[in-house]
Amino acid sequence: MKKSYPIGKTLARLVQNAWRQNKRLFASFGIYTLAAAVYPMFAVALPKLVLGELTQPAPSAERLVFIAVGFFLAAGGVGALKTYLYYASYHKLGLLRLEYLRDMLNKNLTMRYCNTEDAKFYDEHERALNAANSNDNGVEGVYHALYETPAVLLTVLAYVVFIGMKSIWILAALLLHVAAVFWVSRETHAFQHGLHAEIGHAERRVRYYSNTANDFSFGKDVRLYGFQSRILDNFKREIDAYVAIIARVKRREFLLGFLALGALLLSDAATYGLLVRDVTRGMPIADFSMYLAAVLSLSAQLKLLAEKAGTVYSEGEYVYDMFRFLDEDLGEHGGTHPAISGDTLEIEFKNVSFKYPRTEKYIFKNLDFTIRKGERLAIVGVNGAGKSTLVKLMTGLFAPTEGEILINGVPIGAFNKKALYSMFSAVFQEVNTLAYTVLENVACHAEGDRARAMDALERVGLGGKVRAFPKGLEQTLLKIIEKDGTELSGGEAQKLSIARALYKDANMVIMDEPTAALDALAEAEIYENFAALVQGKTAVYISHRLASTKFCDHIALFDGQGLAEYGTHEELLALGGKYFEMFTVQGKYYNRASEEVGA
Repeated sequence: MKKSYPIGKTLARLVQNAWRQNKRLFASFGIYTLAAAVYPMFAVALPKLVLGELTQPAPSAERLVFIAVGFFLAAGGVGALKTYLYYASYHKLGLLRLEYLRDMLNKNLTMRYCNTEDAKFYDEHERALNAANSNDNGVEGVYHALYETPAVLLTVLAYVVFIGMKSIWILAALLLHVAAVFWVSRETHAFQHGLHAEIGHAERRVRYYSNTANDFSFGKDVRLYGFQSRILDNFKREIDAYVAIIARVKRREFLLGFLALGALLLSDAATYGLLVRDVTRGMPIADFSMYLAAVLSLSAQLKLLAEKAGTVYSEGEYVYDMFRFLDEDLGEHGGTHPAISGDTLEIEFKNVSFKYPRTEKYIFKNLDFTIRKGERLAIVGVNGAGKSTLVKLMTGLFAPTEGEILINGVPIGAFNKKALYSMFSAVFQEVNTLAYTVLENVACHAEGDRARAMDALERVGLGGKVRAFPKGLEQTLLKIIEKDGTELSGGEAQKLSIARALYKDANMVIMDEPTAALDALAEAEIYENFAALVQGKTAVYISHRLASTKFCDHIALFDGQGLAEYGTHEELLALGGKYFEMFTVQGKYYNRASEEVGA
């Protein structure tokens, strides 16, 4: 059985946060509550006053006009005040949600990297991650319900006393109906929340295809390769799967709804039956209309109260999931050892085995391997041989499943995580250009060193390009934020990422396929300057191309089973093994390409 979540503590935490963020909101809340509680009463009083006057022996037109004008002035004034305060508070409640959204973004950006590659982690936390993303659900949905519920509750209490004094049976029937509605809502939500991982998985898949269709970067591939039908077909399949899950929830709600329907019929029978009986016993028609209006209004208010309570309870559960996510220790703390200062790095893998979380296949098994201080090492191998995984391990993005990694003799786990990351300048296969200025993209800071950034750009061959921009280093990249943003080519974006690594000037340089998006001339330029780019540092160059290996001191070849060959370029050629085969095949390709160009 699913245990109930601590709703009291969850709501108290939300209220305490609102008090810290905006105390004046509580003053407008108090006035709104009084105005919103009084406002429905006008609809009950008007029929009584009008019918009371009309049923007099000599009804007065002046008194009817007075009643109408007084009613509309009073009701209009209270209604206007209620509406103004509601909408005036709307954006303030939205700001409270955005504070939580900021906390969630911070959590996402600082949690352990391994979670970002774990699809099951996102399935399990999908609703928690989205609890602060909407105006109507999650955090803000609960805030709106909490803001409105006390007024509804006051109105209900007033009606309960008024109708209870007339007939306790009518009141009991109404309460029974609302209790049935609330129970159905709660049971439906409990069933739906039990499927939250399944629903989150389905929503994430639907969102992927929706985002793909709206992502302009896929535009060329979609049109040239005819992906339209594939995307739409897959989108429909995922929608059908999502609808099937939601249909299970709705079927449950429909079946439970028969109980609420029976309670409604009982409530209506009691209301009309007892009031009609009292009329036959001499109750004035004006009183009949007043009590009937009160019963109908109480029924509506009770349903509204049940709806608000259901929102608080059901959406509060996702808020609770969000709080648990925020409170869970997912951070990358590491140890207390500071960054190594003024020295380059030596990295030693001692009997290291590794497999990704939730998988059984080992990428490495009992790996013993050392990257010596100050050397330039090429790590080569076919795709899937574990080259990029090696980078994730040596930079601390993943921890070994077994064994130990040492940096200058210090266990990698002993380093403070921020200190550990500060020691590496890395260029990865995936080039991430941000919709910031060129300076911010290179310096990764709003106020970077302009001269240092320009020097890094010059060294990778982007100096002239940047100087030609209308705003130079202040030119915004991409067109997502600024309409006059600049789009870089794939090769230029790759050079920008290399400039970012040079600007950081860390203890060790790692280049994971840094020339994958460059043409042959640009690639040759990077290779020629490679020694200068990494001067005085340990440098690791990862590639499945072997044309760059002559710039490196040693070569390590991985073949999917681990470290297969290690040595200099000449030693591995003389060995006549897998490196020799790969180099020979690629050499023929380059020679044939050169002959074709020469022809």
